[in-house]
Amino acid sequence: MHSVASRFFLSSWLLVVFACLTAEPLSAGRAIPDPCKLITLAALEEIVGKISKGPTPADPSSGEVSCEYTVAKDSSWFMINLHEGNFDDMRKSFGGKSPASVPEVAKDAFLNEQYSDFSAELFAKHGDLALRVSMPKGPSAAAKIKAVAKKALGRF
Repeated sequence: MHSVASRFFLSSWLLVVFACLTAEPLSAGRAIPDPCKLITLAALEEIVGKISKGPTPADPSSGEVSCEYTVAKDSSWFMINLHEGNFDDMRKSFGGKSPASVPEVAKDAFLNEQYSDFSAELFAKHGDLALRVSMPKGPSAAAKIKAVAKKALGRF
């Protein structure tokens, strides 16, 4: 009787170990697009002006999926990120007090022109990913990030 219980325990334990070893992360079943390839440099420069640096992808060890550019005119930054997670939670975290819907970009897209009183941020849902386009706040920031988001969503 003792050996039957031991065999059951051992086989159950081995099954759990095998399941853990073969489990894949959420994004392992599909390729996550390279954010540096979601817009061409020429198309980005038409929208934001001459780029002096970039595209610069994030360090893969950081776990971040992003691409950064430096605008030549004023050395400001421009960033495209991809995120996994609950889109409603992103709206709560990044939308501010009254996120603006931008259906001309995407059905669930929203814009916060005053994120942390520092930057303009646009989020658009694409499947189970969220596209985030951001740059320092300013009078033309919203129009620029909307235009970039439209082009980037078209290349998913």
